[in-house]
Amino acid sequence: RGLLVLLLLWTLGGGVADKRRRYHRIQHGQCSYTFILPELDACHGGGPPSQTEPYSGSQSRASIVQRDSPPIDGDWSSQKLQHLQSTMENNTQWLQKLESVIQRSMRPDITNIPSHVVHNQTAAMLEIGTNLLTRTAEQTHKLNVVEAKVLNHTSRIEIQLLENSLSTNKLEKELLLQTSEISRLRDKNSRLESKVQMLESQQRGELEDMREEKNRLQSVIRTQMAAIESLEKQLRVASSNNSALQRQQAQLMESVHTLINMVASATGTHTHTHTHTHLWRDCADVYKAGQSVSGMYHIYLGNRTEPVQVYCDMETSGGGWTVFQRRFNGSVDFQRSWKEYKMGFGDVLGEHWLGNEVLYLLTSQGQYSLRVEVRDWEGNPAHAQYDRFSLASEKQQYRLYLRGYTGTAGRQSSLATHGTGFSTRDQDNDNCDHCKCALMLTGGWWFDACGFSNLNGIYYSVGNNIRKLNGIKWHHFRGPSYSLRSTSMMVRPYDF
Repeated sequence: RGLLVLLLLWTLGGGVADKRRRYHRIQHGQCSYTFILPELDACHGGGPPSQTEPYSGSQSRASIVQRDSPPIDGDWSSQKLQHLQSTMENNTQWLQKLESVIQRSMRPDITNIPSHVVHNQTAAMLEIGTNLLTRTAEQTHKLNVVEAKVLNHTSRIEIQLLENSLSTNKLEKELLLQTSEISRLRDKNSRLESKVQMLESQQRGELEDMREEKNRLQSVIRTQMAAIESLEKQLRVASSNNSALQRQQAQLMESVHTLINMVASATGTHTHTHTHTHLWRDCADVYKAGQSVSGMYHIYLGNRTEPVQVYCDMETSGGGWTVFQRRFNGSVDFQRSWKEYKMGFGDVLGEHWLGNEVLYLLTSQGQYSLRVEVRDWEGNPAHAQYDRFSLASEKQQYRLYLRGYTGTAGRQSSLATHGTGFSTRDQDNDNCDHCKCALMLTGGWWFDACGFSNLNGIYYSVGNNIRKLNGIKWHHFRGPSYSLRSTSMMVRPYDF
């Protein structure tokens, strides 16, 4: 029996003094068997040794399977130990069976068998037992590895589930926040919609009020326009009556002059002297002769024996002005030819153009000043005055020369001052190479390159006088497209 024990120890490859091995002793009758078991501590993942295994190896030995899950608790270690004990009990039972086989093989009837045969059989049986134990240990090791992998995989799944749960909770919180934000935005949107609806209702009400006000103003404007037309008609009638009266006055004055001459001839006085005192050359002479009432007078220009009827302004800026252009109601058409502008047209007591030839002869008598009076449809008056004014002859296209501007109709002159020729629709003397200003802007005027002024344009009534480039314009007073209400142009001696 002692030899059997030594063979078992030698076969299993273990030393009694090796404290790193595990020993298992089996008592069967009078025989006892000691087994050295394979090391299984490495399968526990580096956990602490159980109290039931006093001969366990060092805790510093590396584990076969590296775990990333939490350490296994004591219950699991107890279950593992019980499993190993049950395995050892099974092995013990198997060894007991092996012992019985060996005892049967040592019966007295086979005592004569040589000892080396017995040893060989015993060694074969021990090798078989050792192989069984080794396979059992290997199967147990593999089972532990698989179990560790399963536990490792289970731990990873649990960790992933935990992470998924945390992510789900986070998403749920974000979803709740977004839901609350959407609810808040919906509330805000509903409030804004209500405000917009309220503003729209207010705007509709204001538009209705504005429409009503517009209709009322339009009715008022129509009434005022009718009143203005009625007043204009009355003014035309009064102007015609005034013109008739002034004509009668002029005829009476001529009759008086004739009678004075006849009386002077009959009494033998110096007729030439009396006649010469009434040969006024301009309205300044009329004013100096004591006539201070504005109206129509006769003047004599140059060598002409026939008098010229003119309108004298005896009130504006000290009086003595000879008027050569007047517009105030649109009763006279200023879209005339060169000849008409040369000879003059209209009624001197109403709207008229005195004539370029008369104006040339008048300004040739000495140094004259020019004054331009304008008024817009809002009733605002303005004037432009030039210290020096002269007009060239017809051969020189009635060129205009001006100097020394002052006035309220703009900071600078709207009339060209550097010798611009007069142009009409049938005689183009402007400085525009590829256009005819008299055709585009209408009327006769000193257009230059169509220029900043045209007081002989089309007469537009109120309401139709905006955005009219061919109207009565004075650029630096009301802009290039505003047609004025009334104008007058007059001259008098510079030394008046």
